[in-house]
Amino acid sequence: MRFDEVIDRKGTYCTQWDYIEDRFGEGTKDLTPFSISDTDFRCPDEILNAILERTKHGIFGYSRWNHEDYKSSIKSWYSRRYKTEIESEWVVYAPSVIYTISILVDKLVGKGGKVMTHTPKYDGFTKILKPYEVFEIELKEKVKGSYETDFLKIEDGFKAGVKLFLLCNPENPVGKVWTYDELKKLIKLCKKYSVILISDDIHMDIARKEVTPVLKIDSENCIVVSSASKTFNTPALGGSYALIPQKKLREEFITHLKEVDSVSSPTIFGVLSTMVAYNSCEYWVDELNEYLTKNCEYVVSELDGYYGIDVAIPEGTYLMWIDLKNCEIDMVEFKKALIEVGKVAIMSGEAYGDSNRIRLNVGCPLSKVKIGVEGIKRAIEKLKK
Repeated sequence: MRFDEVIDRKGTYCTQWDYIEDRFGEGTKDLTPFSISDTDFRCPDEILNAILERTKHGIFGYSRWNHEDYKSSIKSWYSRRYKTEIESEWVVYAPSVIYTISILVDKLVGKGGKVMTHTPKYDGFTKILKPYEVFEIELKEKVKGSYETDFLKIEDGFKAGVKLFLLCNPENPVGKVWTYDELKKLIKLCKKYSVILISDDIHMDIARKEVTPVLKIDSENCIVVSSASKTFNTPALGGSYALIPQKKLREEFITHLKEVDSVSSPTIFGVLSTMVAYNSCEYWVDELNEYLTKNCEYVVSELDGYYGIDVAIPEGTYLMWIDLKNCEIDMVEFKKALIEVGKVAIMSGEAYGDSNRIRLNVGCPLSKVKIGVEGIKRAIEKLKK
């Protein structure tokens, strides 16, 4: 795979490239985007070939996910890559990770119930948690590029009646990968106070340190939601999965999927791409991680310390959480300058809980990363003159 290859995505109904104005306003359609978290990489040939072969069949009737070919590909991936053993019966299909979380939170705590999560947080969490009483635990950057939680505050929240903890591993947007010991400590608290832990692991394959799925530690209080789509850049093919060891909850979820929302028939390309990715494309993920790390290193070399910018290589994800609080600039004016002078569309940290940051997506060829870096430089230079 040539990750340096530049592929024109315009005109493909692509959210990142074709609908920039939806996020950045009228007149921004010609900016270079670094926004939504998909990548500009073509997915592995094995997936493309499987889709082409299936397309030749020409019949696309209703499909199924509940078979061992699908489940065993997921089981095998967790066993090989994460030394984590899961049971076939735990695996359930869902249209998306956010859909799964939304349904599970409602079933576990009910509207108005108490839910805990970290901040800064993925804006998708913010949207689906609006009907609940949310306890936020701040992730603090104790050492550059390394974030810590506050277990005392977590326990206080559990004592106050929180019954569900929503985790992201690795964390979006800060890029934190949770260590085994941290997860063990969190799960111990969850068990003590009968709290269910849902871990969104959709970024798990993109990491620069060891990732531990929570199900490696516990299968009584823990649930994993994930998808191959983030890693292999296949979100438009549809589909995700959850690993739900709790039988009663799993059956309730499947019933809801089938009989309430009527979305139990998956896209065949979503199911097929997951199986092929997990069965045949591990080498591609290793190469991808090497390339993304070099992209991160380039950004740090160019921007860290530039007019006070603070940026480190994230432990996971292809999202760089860039801190501008020491730049002594007006962030509202900086956002305008990114558009008007930098000619780049980069997500403001305000959407995730920190208005002094921006989130730069480096899941793209290095040549595009350089455009983003130069755009940031021009924007900050404009305000510093």
